[in-house]
Amino acid sequence: MHNTQIQRIKDLLTLKKIVTLEEIKSYLKTNVRMTIIRRLRELFYLTSYSHKGKYYTLDSIPKFSNEGLWKYNFVYFSKFGTLINTCCRFIKNSESGYTIKELQNKLHVNVKVPVLQLLKNNKIYREKFTGEYVYFDHTFPRRKQQIIIRRSQSETKVLNIAKLLSHVITDELKAAIILFYSILDEKQRRLYAGLESLKIGHGGDNLISQLLKIDTETVSNGRKELINVKFEKERIRKKGGGRHCIKKNT
Repeated sequence: MHNTQIQRIKDLLTLKKIVTLEEIKSYLKTNVRMTIIRRLRELFYLTSYSHKGKYYTLDSIPKFSNEGLWKYNFVYFSKFGTLINTCCRFIKNSESGYTIKELQNKLHVNVKVPVLQLLKNNKIYREKFTGEYVYFDHTFPRRKQQIIIRRSQSETKVLNIAKLLSHVITDELKAAIILFYSILDEKQRRLYAGLESLKIGHGGDNLISQLLKIDTETVSNGRKELINVKFEKERIRKKGGGRHCIKKNT
């Protein structure tokens, strides 16, 4: 009976991908909730972070995005588990923190209650920018990086891509920007591209790569080097970069 119930639950989840507890009860013809929960534990299950955790799936079924989210029929699951854990991880992993609205746009659910609970438990930190609270990692080194980037994004941008793409900026200014970029050395180009991407925020890597006609990975690398302060101030290329020396034959 025990193994039969486990197999039947597995078959149901494999077929439907996500189910509610009531659907499992109906399928097994039982009303004993704890029995079903014990069987699910043996199968390694996940609950949705949306719909108040109403939906269940097997942990082998979701195909998580790079951010760790999976959507099926407008039901959302996270590899971080619950909504409060997901909010915490997103805030800690963000480049420049999140406002409540920004995080809700990411997770597609109301996050005000879990975010305030995290703040109350000293899991995250908040600071006001342009009239609204932004939430950051609680640990000081990471928080400092996030606040610097957020402040940079809030200030006047050296390169206003939104205006550039709407043709408000003149062709002469576009040419001047590209000319300035062309006279920089390799390291300066990478870091400059990364800096402008940081100012734009989400989607900045693609926009800068299109404007400057460079690979998105180059922009991404420059952005990451600035965030982590991992670049050599005196060298143009990274150690080991460039063409290898040619060994002469004797």
